[in-house]
Amino acid sequence: MTETPNASATRFSVFGSAGLAFCGVLVETSMNVTFPTLMTQFHTSLNAVQWVTTAYLLAVAATMVITAFIQSRFRLKAIISVGGTAFVVGGMLCALAPSLPILLLGRVIQAVGTGFAMPLVFALIMHQVPFAQQGRYTGTAGMLIALAPSLGPTYGGLMTQLLSWRLIFWLTLPIGLISWLVAVTHLQQTWDTEHRSFPWGQFILIVAALGLTTLAFNNAGNDGFGAPGFYGLFLLACVALAGFIWLANRGEQPLLQLKIFRHTTFSKVLFLYFLIQFTQIGLTFLLPNFTQLVLGKNAMVSGLMLLAGSLTSAILSPVAGRLMDHRGVTLPLRLGASCLLLTAILFMLVANRLSVPLIIGLFVLFQFGFSFMFNNLLTFGLQQLPRPQIGDGNAAFNTLQQYSGSLGTAIMAASLALGAKFQPAANAINQTRFGTVLALSLTLAVMIVVFIVTFTIRQPAKAK
Repeated sequence: MTETPNASATRFSVFGSAGLAFCGVLVETSMNVTFPTLMTQFHTSLNAVQWVTTAYLLAVAATMVITAFIQSRFRLKAIISVGGTAFVVGGMLCALAPSLPILLLGRVIQAVGTGFAMPLVFALIMHQVPFAQQGRYTGTAGMLIALAPSLGPTYGGLMTQLLSWRLIFWLTLPIGLISWLVAVTHLQQTWDTEHRSFPWGQFILIVAALGLTTLAFNNAGNDGFGAPGFYGLFLLACVALAGFIWLANRGEQPLLQLKIFRHTTFSKVLFLYFLIQFTQIGLTFLLPNFTQLVLGKNAMVSGLMLLAGSLTSAILSPVAGRLMDHRGVTLPLRLGASCLLLTAILFMLVANRLSVPLIIGLFVLFQFGFSFMFNNLLTFGLQQLPRPQIGDGNAAFNTLQQYSGSLGTAIMAASLALGAKFQPAANAINQTRFGTVLALSLTLAVMIVVFIVTFTIRQPAKAK
């Protein structure tokens, strides 16, 4: 039985779900500045510790793959209850973790909570908010979620430097719990559920494709891109992806309706969304670690360094959403892409002379451009789909958002590790510096692609 949407209840349910997603992303980005500390505490390498972020993002992506199925099969209050429980249980396990494997297990469990909550935010907006207000709602909810990466590195750095990294988890638990209770008491079931069998074969294949690709790039950091540990796993990932596509196209109940990719504009927008998130999460891994390992700063400085840029993005997100509502999508996307390309060029020009002030300024410019593209790409992309396909489109966006972060972290870590392979005689600082140059070169290449594709997107004469 469905309900008629109530505007007040919609607001509370959207922002309660967004609050839970905020906590998940806050913990995710907070941990990026703890890696040198975790390396010392658990006596392991950067390539191993980076799985604290990579495994989390991969698990979130795997959860988000099934959100279209979950939202059509189960009632919304059941979905947010499972998400809230996973966040709390996983967070407690992380806070008490005596070893890296236990920490990783807690991260994976907590990832399920974020994986259920974040897609729900945008599903509620697309189904319960009038079309003319969707950009504003997405921008405002996106601002709340974007506050997490704004505060994450600073929060993580302060906790690690002054107290303990374990407080990162303890202090977010009550916020997540309150957000969960707000959401579950105001959620409205505005669409009917249907009994469907879960397509296990498709799920196993798509998760295998995502996981093997990430593992392949992680191995490239240890063994190089010419080693079987890279190309063998990557080939297996391609086989798994082909198997998923084959089953999804022939199954009566596909995990994801692949016909959404027949909409050219939707596919372009999704591609851009993937690339800019890949770069943003990659930089939030690369820059704090460069600051600690090369510049010799502590976790608190490396976290505070990103605060101005991330706050810029959080503040501008609702402004960018209103701009799209009133002027269309073309202007904010082109403005954002131009800023991102300029930032990448400037990063390359000063790559060998990076300092904390330079990183702060360039990251502010990057986040300025990012804010005008990120949430607007999600809103505009979903608006290109017929209503019955919005759930699948939402699942695709949210899955690739998290997976791009997982892949971005793995590739940036691999780039840093390759610095040692290309300069074996150099000291650790110069090896890391060279690996950073490699990573920034990749960033520039990605931003060139983003700039070109953005200028092929046109505002439709009449919105769907």
